[in-house]
Amino acid sequence: MMNMDIKDISKFYDAFILLCEMYSVFDVDKNDCTKCSDKANQFVEKYKNLNENSNNTEGSPYRKILSTLSTDYNNLKNKCSDSSSFPSIETTQISVKGSEQTVQNSAQTSEVALLSSSIGNKLIPVLSIFGAIAFFLGIGYKYSLFKSRKRSRKQHLREKLKNKEENE
Repeated sequence: MMNMDIKDISKFYDAFILLCEMYSVFDVDKNDCTKCSDKANQFVEKYKNLNENSNNTEGSPYRKILSTLSTDYNNLKNKCSDSSSFPSIETTQISVKGSEQTVQNSAQTSEVALLSSSIGNKLIPVLSIFGAIAFFLGIGYKYSLFKSRKRSRKQHLREKLKNKEENE
């Protein structure tokens, strides 16, 4: 849906608003849709205009949104006890090919996620090991410098003591 033009998306705004308003005034307890009939007529007109658009091609995001609209409208119509006041719409079904492609894409996505998570599971311990090695080599290096300085100081002090003893 992300590759749709903003102009196409804005065309659906009114239809979604009408559908939302129908759902909001629908009385779930009584299955009463008398308040929805005017909005239903407006929605059907909007839907017909959208369905006749040239962007409504097989497998397009435009068609998928139309299918969602028609499904939601039909779900509301089926919930109503008096659905005769609701006009019918020509439903747009997404082809099976599109569904298979979606399943295939989601399988590829999950496969990539599994690969990346297994790489992450292997990469973290390896990086930890290298970090620990670098840490201990750094400590060893500092300790060896400390020992050599200490040794050179001792040597320097011994030489001073020898020089003092010889001078006395």
